[in-house]
Amino acid sequence: MDIVLNNVSVSYKGTDGKENRVIEDMNLNLKKGSLFYLKGGSGSGKSTFLNVVSGLILPQKGKMTLDGTDISTLSEHKRDLFRAKNIGYIFQTFNLLAPLNVLENVCFPAIITGKHTASDNSRAKEILDELGLKGYYAKPVYHLSVGQRQRVAVARVLFSDYSVVLADEPTASLDKISASIVKESLLKLNKNGTTVIIASHDSTFDSHKADVVYDFEKRRFEDEI
Repeated sequence: MDIVLNNVSVSYKGTDGKENRVIEDMNLNLKKGSLFYLKGGSGSGKSTFLNVVSGLILPQKGKMTLDGTDISTLSEHKRDLFRAKNIGYIFQTFNLLAPLNVLENVCFPAIITGKHTASDNSRAKEILDELGLKGYYAKPVYHLSVGQRQRVAVARVLFSDYSVVLADEPTASLDKISASIVKESLLKLNKNGTTVIIASHDSTFDSHKADVVYDFEKRRFEDEI
């Protein structure tokens, strides 16, 4: 889906009471199927931007639309439904459900709708196999390594077939093999038409050119002078 920001600003008050503007008058017209990199160190505003796109944070100024829908005009419940249907989020902390095993975590979006089928299990297993987790289906997620947990989180997003995928430091603290698998999975997803936004200061992604790059430390798009 197309993502459009018009003069969007987001700020927070620091412990000293001063306003800290994290996003300032940002304009963006991101076309469906684009690959967008967010650069900058920890605390520069990358995660805040992802939360704005997902509707978890509403801009204090300006307007953001997803495929023409201004989600700030939706009720909180409708925003939740819109996000659940259209936006996949890969967190730094994985957000996996510890009581469930690997397969159940991947299929969870179908399980909570009450429409979970055997074909869902088959599809989830195919995705896990591609991510190097064949044979891990019944393992509790707390028995997995950090890299394996992140791959499960990626598998859950791939399973749900979202229009937009937001990845917040998806390769942080991963070993080289897991980081490469996660990177290639996200790039493949984008190649198949999904809009993918990656927030990272990891050089893992530097070798692949994005359609749009924004540097939060310099507060500008890379093609701007």
